[in-house]
Amino acid sequence: MYLSVCVLYTNNDDLIEWRKALPISKDGKKLQVVALRTEQSDNVTEPELEVIGDTELLTGLVWRYNDFDTQFDFSKLRNIADEYARGNWILHIDADERLTTPHGDLWAYLEALEKTDAPAAYVSVYGLLHSVGTSGRSERYISANMRLHRKAAGLKWSGICHETLDKSAFDKMVFADSEIMLYHYGYNHDLETMQTKAERNAKLLIREYTREKSKRNWDYLQKTFHFLHTLKNR
Repeated sequence: MYLSVCVLYTNNDDLIEWRKALPISKDGKKLQVVALRTEQSDNVTEPELEVIGDTELLTGLVWRYNDFDTQFDFSKLRNIADEYARGNWILHIDADERLTTPHGDLWAYLEALEKTDAPAAYVSVYGLLHSVGTSGRSERYISANMRLHRKAAGLKWSGICHETLDKSAFDKMVFADSEIMLYHYGYNHDLETMQTKAERNAKLLIREYTREKSKRNWDYLQKTFHFLHTLKNR
Protein backbone atom coordinates (compact mmCIF):
# COMPACT_ATOMS: atom_id res chain seq x y z
CA MET A 1 0.00 0.00 0.00
CA TYR A 2 1.37 3.39 -1.03
CA LEU A 3 -0.36 6.59 0.15
CA SER A 4 0.49 10.14 -0.96
CA VAL A 5 -0.75 12.92 1.33
CA CYS A 6 -0.91 16.36 -0.28
CA VAL A 7 -0.94 19.69 1.56
CA LEU A 8 -1.03 23.35 0.48
CA TYR A 9 0.55 25.73 2.99
CA THR A 10 2.15 29.15 3.47
CA ASN A 11 3.72 28.87 6.94
CA ASN A 12 6.54 26.42 7.72
CA ASP A 13 5.50 26.21 11.39
CA ASP A 14 2.04 24.99 10.34
CA LEU A 15 3.63 22.25 8.25
CA ILE A 16 5.76 21.00 11.15
CA GLU A 17 2.72 20.54 13.40
CA TRP A 18 0.66 19.11 10.55
CA ARG A 19 3.30 16.49 9.77
CA LYS A 20 3.29 15.12 13.33
CA ALA A 21 -0.25 13.75 12.92
CA LEU A 22 0.59 11.62 9.87
CA PRO A 23 1.43 7.90 9.94
CA ILE A 24 4.90 6.64 9.10
CA SER A 25 6.05 4.17 6.46
CA LYS A 26 6.42 0.66 7.87
CA ASP A 27 5.49 -2.99 7.34
CA GLY A 28 5.14 -2.64 3.58
CA LYS A 29 3.06 0.54 3.89
CA LYS A 30 4.66 3.60 2.31
CA LEU A 31 3.81 7.24 2.87
CA GLN A 32 4.80 10.17 0.66
CA VAL A 33 4.11 13.78 1.63
CA VAL A 34 3.65 16.26 -1.22
CA ALA A 35 3.99 19.70 0.37
CA LEU A 36 3.25 22.66 -1.89
CA ARG A 37 4.01 26.09 -0.44
CA THR A 38 2.43 29.22 -1.94
CA GLU A 39 4.42 32.44 -1.93
CA GLN A 40 3.50 35.89 -3.24
CA SER A 41 6.44 37.47 -5.05
CA ASP A 42 7.12 40.71 -6.95
CA ASN A 43 9.82 38.93 -8.95
CA VAL A 44 7.42 36.93 -11.14
CA THR A 45 4.77 38.05 -13.61
CA GLU A 46 3.22 34.66 -14.33
CA PRO A 47 3.00 31.95 -11.65
CA GLU A 48 6.00 29.63 -11.56
CA LEU A 49 6.72 26.34 -9.82
CA GLU A 50 10.03 25.37 -8.20
CA VAL A 51 10.91 21.87 -6.98
CA ILE A 52 13.05 22.31 -3.85
CA GLY A 53 13.27 18.67 -2.80
CA ASP A 54 12.25 15.23 -3.99
CA THR A 55 12.66 12.25 -1.68
CA GLU A 56 10.58 9.18 -0.97
CA LEU A 57 8.90 10.83 2.02
CA LEU A 58 8.75 14.49 1.07
CA THR A 59 8.38 16.42 -2.12
CA GLY A 60 8.99 20.14 -1.58
CA LEU A 61 7.35 22.50 -4.05
CA VAL A 62 7.02 26.30 -4.12
CA TRP A 63 4.40 28.00 -6.31
CA ARG A 64 5.14 31.72 -6.64
CA TYR A 65 2.57 34.19 -7.91
CA ASN A 66 2.38 37.94 -8.32
CA ASP A 67 -1.32 38.87 -8.15
CA PHE A 68 -3.63 37.01 -5.78
CA ASP A 69 -6.81 38.49 -7.26
CA THR A 70 -6.17 37.21 -10.80
CA GLN A 71 -3.79 34.25 -10.43
CA PHE A 72 -4.58 32.30 -7.25
CA ASP A 73 -6.56 29.10 -7.85
CA PHE A 74 -6.89 26.31 -5.27
CA SER A 75 -7.86 23.62 -7.78
CA LYS A 76 -4.83 24.40 -9.94
CA LEU A 77 -2.59 23.91 -6.89
CA ARG A 78 -4.24 20.61 -5.94
CA ASN A 79 -3.81 19.35 -9.50
CA ILE A 80 -0.10 20.27 -9.38
CA ALA A 81 0.29 18.35 -6.11
CA ASP A 82 -1.46 15.34 -7.64
CA GLU A 83 1.04 15.31 -10.50
CA TYR A 84 3.90 14.80 -8.03
CA ALA A 85 2.06 12.15 -5.98
CA ARG A 86 3.43 8.64 -6.49
CA GLY A 87 1.02 6.70 -4.28
CA ASN A 88 -1.75 4.52 -5.61
CA TRP A 89 -4.07 6.53 -3.31
CA ILE A 90 -3.91 10.31 -2.80
CA LEU A 91 -5.31 12.06 0.29
CA HIS A 92 -5.60 15.86 0.53
CA ILE A 93 -5.35 17.30 4.05
CA ASP A 94 -5.25 21.09 4.46
CA ALA A 95 -2.60 22.77 6.60
CA ASP A 96 -5.30 23.80 9.13
CA GLU A 97 -6.57 20.21 9.46
CA ARG A 98 -5.29 17.24 11.45
CA LEU A 99 -5.75 13.56 10.76
CA THR A 100 -7.61 12.05 13.74
CA THR A 101 -8.11 8.50 12.45
CA PRO A 102 -5.80 6.04 14.27
CA HIS A 103 -2.95 5.11 11.95
CA GLY A 104 -3.68 1.36 12.08
CA ASP A 105 -7.30 2.01 11.12
CA LEU A 106 -6.21 4.28 8.28
CA TRP A 107 -4.02 1.63 6.66
CA ALA A 108 -6.67 -1.07 7.22
CA TYR A 109 -9.33 1.08 5.57
CA LEU A 110 -7.13 1.80 2.56
CA GLU A 111 -6.41 -1.90 2.11
CA ALA A 112 -10.15 -2.62 2.14
CA LEU A 113 -10.84 0.23 -0.27
CA GLU A 114 -8.19 -1.07 -2.64
CA LYS A 115 -10.32 -4.18 -3.19
CA THR A 116 -13.30 -2.12 -4.45
CA ASP A 117 -13.90 -0.37 -7.77
CA ALA A 118 -14.37 3.05 -6.17
CA PRO A 119 -12.16 5.72 -7.76
CA ALA A 120 -12.54 8.08 -4.80
CA ALA A 121 -13.99 8.33 -1.30
CA TYR A 122 -15.50 10.91 1.02
CA VAL A 123 -13.81 11.73 4.33
CA SER A 124 -15.48 13.22 7.40
CA VAL A 125 -14.33 16.69 8.43
CA TYR A 126 -15.15 17.85 11.96
CA GLY A 127 -14.64 21.44 13.00
CA LEU A 128 -15.36 24.26 15.37
CA LEU A 129 -16.65 27.61 14.10
CA HIS A 130 -15.71 30.59 16.28
CA SER A 131 -18.83 32.33 17.56
CA VAL A 132 -20.01 35.07 15.22
CA GLY A 133 -23.60 35.25 16.46
CA THR A 134 -25.13 36.82 19.53
CA SER A 135 -25.10 33.67 21.67
CA GLY A 136 -21.33 33.81 22.20
CA ARG A 137 -21.10 30.05 21.73
CA SER A 138 -18.89 28.42 19.12
CA GLU A 139 -20.63 26.00 16.78
CA ARG A 140 -19.51 22.48 15.91
CA TYR A 141 -20.04 21.16 12.41
CA ILE A 142 -19.36 18.08 10.34
CA SER A 143 -19.16 17.74 6.58
CA ALA A 144 -18.31 15.07 4.01
CA ASN A 145 -15.63 16.01 1.51
CA MET A 146 -14.17 14.00 -1.36
CA ARG A 147 -10.48 14.21 -0.51
CA LEU A 148 -9.27 10.67 -1.22
CA HIS A 149 -8.86 9.29 -4.74
CA ARG A 150 -6.93 6.76 -6.74
CA LYS A 151 -3.96 8.03 -8.70
CA ALA A 152 -4.96 5.82 -11.63
CA ALA A 153 -8.48 7.31 -11.78
CA GLY A 154 -7.08 10.49 -13.35
CA LEU A 155 -9.59 12.72 -11.56
CA LYS A 156 -9.00 16.48 -11.67
CA TRP A 157 -9.87 19.26 -9.25
CA SER A 158 -12.07 22.17 -10.34
CA GLY A 159 -13.10 25.46 -8.73
CA ILE A 160 -10.97 28.47 -7.75
CA CYS A 161 -12.30 28.34 -4.18
CA HIS A 162 -14.15 25.54 -2.32
CA GLU A 163 -12.64 23.25 -4.94
CA THR A 164 -13.94 19.73 -5.59
CA LEU A 165 -13.03 16.78 -7.76
CA ASP A 166 -14.46 17.34 -11.23
CA LYS A 167 -18.19 16.61 -11.18
CA SER A 168 -18.28 15.60 -14.84
CA ALA A 169 -17.12 12.15 -13.75
CA PHE A 170 -19.85 11.69 -11.13
CA ASP A 171 -22.53 10.18 -13.35
CA LYS A 172 -20.41 7.24 -14.39
CA MET A 173 -18.52 6.54 -11.18
CA VAL A 174 -19.53 5.20 -7.76
CA PHE A 175 -17.78 6.85 -4.83
CA ALA A 176 -17.22 5.26 -1.42
CA ASP A 177 -17.81 6.60 2.08
CA SER A 178 -14.59 6.56 4.04
CA GLU A 179 -13.84 5.97 7.71
CA ILE A 180 -11.10 8.61 7.61
CA MET A 181 -11.68 11.60 9.90
CA LEU A 182 -10.07 15.05 9.89
CA TYR A 183 -10.34 17.86 12.43
CA HIS A 184 -10.51 21.34 10.92
CA TYR A 185 -9.63 24.31 13.12
CA GLY A 186 -9.33 26.92 10.37
CA TYR A 187 -12.55 28.68 11.40
CA ASN A 188 -11.83 28.73 15.12
CA HIS A 189 -9.94 32.04 15.22
CA ASP A 190 -10.46 35.58 16.43
CA LEU A 191 -12.89 37.76 14.49
CA GLU A 192 -10.18 39.78 12.72
CA THR A 193 -8.53 36.64 11.34
CA MET A 194 -11.91 35.27 10.31
CA GLN A 195 -12.78 38.48 8.48
CA THR A 196 -9.46 38.44 6.59
CA LYS A 197 -10.08 34.86 5.53
CA ALA A 198 -13.66 35.57 4.45
CA GLU A 199 -12.56 38.61 2.42
CA ARG A 200 -9.94 36.46 0.68
CA ASN A 201 -12.56 33.84 -0.18
CA ALA A 202 -14.96 36.52 -1.43
CA LYS A 203 -12.38 37.76 -3.95
CA LEU A 204 -11.85 34.25 -5.27
CA LEU A 205 -15.57 33.48 -5.41
CA ILE A 206 -16.37 36.69 -7.31
CA ARG A 207 -13.81 35.70 -9.93
CA GLU A 208 -15.19 32.17 -10.06
CA TYR A 209 -18.80 33.33 -10.41
CA THR A 210 -17.77 35.76 -13.16
CA ARG A 211 -16.22 32.82 -14.99
CA GLU A 212 -19.08 30.37 -14.37
CA LYS A 213 -22.48 31.61 -13.22
CA SER A 214 -23.61 28.33 -11.65
CA LYS A 215 -25.98 27.88 -8.71
CA ARG A 216 -23.17 26.34 -6.67
CA ASN A 217 -20.92 29.36 -7.15
CA TRP A 218 -23.78 31.76 -6.41
CA ASP A 219 -24.67 29.92 -3.19
CA TYR A 220 -21.07 30.03 -1.97
CA LEU A 221 -20.85 33.73 -2.82
CA GLN A 222 -24.06 34.52 -0.94
CA LYS A 223 -22.97 32.56 2.13
CA THR A 224 -19.59 34.29 2.19
CA PHE A 225 -21.07 37.79 1.99
CA HIS A 226 -23.63 36.91 4.67
CA PHE A 227 -20.77 35.66 6.86
CA LEU A 228 -18.81 38.88 6.26
CA HIS A 229 -21.87 40.97 7.11
CA THR A 230 -22.30 39.04 10.37
CA LEU A 231 -18.63 39.49 11.28
CA LYS A 232 -18.65 43.23 10.62
CA ASN A 233 -21.72 43.70 12.82
CA ARG A 234 -20.30 41.87 15.83
